[in-house]
Amino acid sequence: MESVNKIHFLNSPYPNGHHLTAFIWRGRIDEDESVWFDFHLKSENYYAEEENNDNFNESENEDISSWDSKIVWDNYQACTLSSIYWGEGGGIRIDNPGEKIDLDKVIQNDLYTNDLPSENDFDEDDLAFGIYLLGHDSCANHRIKFSKKENHLYDIEWTGKIALTYSGDDEFSHEFTASIKNAEFDGFHYPKTWSVEKATEVFQSKLAYFEDYEFVDLNPKSNKREYKLNKINK
Repeated sequence: MESVNKIHFLNSPYPNGHHLTAFIWRGRIDEDESVWFDFHLKSENYYAEEENNDNFNESENEDISSWDSKIVWDNYQACTLSSIYWGEGGGIRIDNPGEKIDLDKVIQNDLYTNDLPSENDFDEDDLAFGIYLLGHDSCANHRIKFSKKENHLYDIEWTGKIALTYSGDDEFSHEFTASIKNAEFDGFHYPKTWSVEKATEVFQSKLAYFEDYEFVDLNPKSNKREYKLNKINK
C-alpha cells in the first residue's frame, strides 16, 4: 500500500509534496527529569515521483532563487526534520512543575514551539528541531496537532517555518506542512545511565496513571539490557 504520509514545502518546485520514508514520535526524559516529545521524519528523494527528471530547462545563469530551482532541490536529494537525528537537546517540553503528565490530555491540545528567532537574536541551539533541506537549514515556529484514531493511533498535522540559512538567508520566509496518518507513540526513553529502578521511581513521580505503562526491552536479542517505557494498549 502506498504511504499517505507526506511533507509539502509551500511554493516549492514540487507542489505535490514528498512521501515520507521514516517517521518517529517518542517521549524522552532528561537527566534533570524534564520530559519532552521528540519527532523525526525523513522524506523520499525530492524527484522520486517525477516521471522525467529533466531540469535542464533551468539556465545555469538564470536569476532564480534556491527555493524555486529544481536543480538545487535535486542536488540535496531529501529532507530530514528531527529533534533527535543530530543528537538530543531539542524537542517540545511537555511537563509542568508540580503536575503529573497525563499523556491523553497532552495530545488533546496542539503543541507549539515559541522559538522563532528575532531579527537580532539568532542562535541555532535555541531551536527545537534541526532540518536538512537545501543544506543544513533552520526551522522554527512549529505547531503539531493530534487527531485520535482507533487502536491507539493518531493522525498528526505538523507545520512550521523555514530559513535557508545554509545559503546565508536568516529570514524564516518559507513554510512546510507534514501530514502523518496512523502514527503510534513510541514510548518514553530515558538516560542509559539510569537503572530500571531509578527510571521507575522518576516516572512514577512524573506520569499520571503510571500503572498503565510497562518497560519494554529495546534489544531483546542482545545481552545488552536497555529499556523504554511504553503505554499498555488496553
